[in-house]
Amino acid sequence: MDHIMPRLLQKLFSSEKIRIPRELDEGRWVGVAVCIKVRPVLTRVNYSLPFQIASNISLQEYNSFIESKEISGYKLDYKKGTVYIVEMCSSEREAVVEIVGDAFRELCPRAIYGLRTNAPIQILAQPLHEVPDGTRRGPDLAVRPHSNFVPNPPVPHPGPPPGDIRGNPYARIIAEVAVSQSNSDLNEKCRLWKRQSYVRSVIGIKLYKILNTRDASGYRERAMKATLWRQGIARQKWYFGTVDKNGNQFPTGTNVCNAANDPNFIINIPVRDIFYDPQILTIGYTGPLAIPLTALYNANAVIDLYEVQQAVLMNQTK
Repeated sequence: MDHIMPRLLQKLFSSEKIRIPRELDEGRWVGVAVCIKVRPVLTRVNYSLPFQIASNISLQEYNSFIESKEISGYKLDYKKGTVYIVEMCSSEREAVVEIVGDAFRELCPRAIYGLRTNAPIQILAQPLHEVPDGTRRGPDLAVRPHSNFVPNPPVPHPGPPPGDIRGNPYARIIAEVAVSQSNSDLNEKCRLWKRQSYVRSVIGIKLYKILNTRDASGYRERAMKATLWRQGIARQKWYFGTVDKNGNQFPTGTNVCNAANDPNFIINIPVRDIFYDPQILTIGYTGPLAIPLTALYNANAVIDLYEVQQAVLMNQTK
C-alpha cells in the first residue's frame, strides 16, 4: 500500500493545477485551484457534477486511496478507471442524514441500554464497505446490529459472512442522500447496495434544485423524492417536496406532504431486518448470538417524510 498511495496521489494531482470545488451555489461553484506545494489561487469557474479528478486508476489504487484519505467535504465515485466527485456536503443533506439516523437511535433509549456503544442498533456515518462491483464505499448512513447480537465475521474480510472492511457486521440498512448527484446515479448506487443480500433495506433520498418560488411559510420551494428498496418487496416511492419534480404544484386531489404523521408519507423499516443473520454451516457459523428485547425486535423504525421535508427547507439557501 505504501507504494500505491504516492502513485495515486501523483495521478490525482499530476496536472499543474486541479480545480477542486469549494462551494455549490445553484449549480455554480466557486473553485479553488489546488496545486501540490503551490499556494491556492481563487478563481471563478462553472462546474457540473460528476466532476472528473483522475483517470487510469486501478480498482486496487482507488480502494487504497479511499481507505487512506478521501477528500474532505466530497463524496467520490469510481467508474471504469476514472475517479469523480459526485456529491458535496451541504446543510440540508446533513440534516436529512441526521433525521434518518434518529429514527433508529430513538429505538434504543439510554434509559434502557445505557451507553450508545451498548445499543443493539448501531448507526454510523460512512463506514467503508466493499460492494458487489469490488469498490469500497461509505454510505451516507449505515445501520448494523451490535456484535453482542450478531457476531463479528469469523473469517477475515471479505468473509463469509460479509462485514465492513474492519471486520464488523455488514450494514443491514443503508441510506443515501443526493443533492448534486443525479437521480439516475443515486438509483444506480442504491441498487448496487441491494445486490448484497445482507443489506435488507436501502433508502435513497433525492433533493432537486431549489426554486425561486416560495411556499406559504416563505421557504423556497423544492421537489424531493424518497425511494425504498427492500429485499423481496416491490420498490416504493414518495414525492414529498412542496412541488413535483418538474417544479409544478401538485394537482388537486393528490396526496401532498404538508403535515406530520400522514401515513401516506411514513417509511417503516422493520427492526428485525437489522438482525438478519443466516447460518453458514460450511464454515460453522451459527447465526445470531441472541435476539433483542421482543418489543424492540418487533418494532419499526419510523421516518416521517414531512419532518425530512421541513428540515431541508429550514437548512437550504434562503
